Amino acid sequence: MSEARRVRDPIHGFIPLSSDEAEIVETPVFQWLRGIRQLAFANLVYPGALHTRFDHTLGVFYVTRQLCEVFNFGDEDSRLVRLSALVHDLGHGPFSHVSESALELFADRTKLQDRLKGDNPAKIHELLTQDLLRMDADVTDIVGKSTLGKIISLLSHGYGEPVLKSVVSGPLDADKQDYLLRDTYFCGVKYGVFDLQQLHKELQVVEDPSQGRQMMISSDGVHALEQFVLAKYYLTAQVYSHRVRLITDQMVVRAVALGIEEDGIDELKALYSYDGSETFVRNYTQWDDARFMLTFGEPRFKGKYCHELVNRLRRRRLIKQIFESRVSVLPESSRDAIQAVTRPQNRTLRRLLEQRIAATIEGAGVKLNCGAADPSNMVIANSYTLKSVRAQSRNDEGPILVRKGTALTTFEEESDLFRSINEKLVDPRFAIYAPVDYENPTERRELQNKLWEPILECLKGFGNGE
Repeated sequence: MSEARRVRDPIHGFIPLSSDEAEIVETPVFQWLRGIRQLAFANLVYPGALHTRFDHTLGVFYVTRQLCEVFNFGDEDSRLVRLSALVHDLGHGPFSHVSESALELFADRTKLQDRLKGDNPAKIHELLTQDLLRMDADVTDIVGKSTLGKIISLLSHGYGEPVLKSVVSGPLDADKQDYLLRDTYFCGVKYGVFDLQQLHKELQVVEDPSQGRQMMISSDGVHALEQFVLAKYYLTAQVYSHRVRLITDQMVVRAVALGIEEDGIDELKALYSYDGSETFVRNYTQWDDARFMLTFGEPRFKGKYCHELVNRLRRRRLIKQIFESRVSVLPESSRDAIQAVTRPQNRTLRRLLEQRIAATIEGAGVKLNCGAADPSNMVIANSYTLKSVRAQSRNDEGPILVRKGTALTTFEEESDLFRSINEKLVDPRFAIYAPVDYENPTERRELQNKLWEPILECLKGFGNGE
């Protein structure tokens, strides 16, 4: 049995752990999180962004602990929610959410179909977390089978009163509260700052006759919630959607896809062909960022697409953004197809577009520098959307109930600031990344200007049988 202890954290100060919480932190599966960076390759543009899932999870635990005190949970509910916070992210693999994109592509859905039916909102990494908790003897021994079952229920569909799940997974959950402050700190920016203490001061638990005990905020807390929502919006726009971050994420996913489909690398296929089996889970938890980079950067894979992309990431020889535009200014007939091109079901169409674009680039006299067989495989078409702050909040924080005396309203209705924002201001964008070279910003602009019209012409008719 481990001793209770305190862990020093740069965001929250000292984080107290009880003996069983400390014992979970010492398990191999929790220590594995030390090798998985929170923001993948964001450190290539924000050098300090080297923090990991390990310290983020401890931060989520701390915020959860604070909320349990704010809401005056009983001992049993408090222990359940705190333990759930500790294990909620165990299913994240190499490069965190970037791995999730690869898992979505290569998961064996025939073996998972019973778990992915209609009303199940779980993401792949959440299913992996459930599997890992069921299969890890260390965690089971520490918390007990009965509590473990409650944790899995709380993390999936919920357990007990709705407020318990809201603390760990919801519009204002501890995860968001920690990652905004933590990512802001380690990236060296100020976009994600909000007043955590003031927000907690205004949060309440209110009995809803039809839904049970719900997390709400007082009318005096609306401004603190506005600050939180704006912090999330700005961090998304300035950090998570930074050009270099988008490029590196796409390079990792493309390295996995080409490594499996073109290079035939068995280790990659075993790592991402999720089927819910114990064999898969045991192998998955043996891989972290460093092992991925070292293994697939080995000389034995030289000449393969995966090897080239991995080594480009290691040396920061990134593929370049050669085209970027709002979808609204692209040829009207192809806008819908372009906006949907990155969806998994459109992979064949996306590949055809990338081949056409590669031919267009070379036809304009620009060389694609790729050591592997087909340079068009290294051309990446990426469609993404920057939602307005109100559109983001409508999906997440908007439905949060605000208590105004004895009446209940919603954050969206109560906030003068957010009512004044046009929720239709969403910004679908389209970008193309390719393995080209230039020496300075002037050459970059010249190359992008040279390719602008040929690429626009290439996009005409895309998705309409042309």
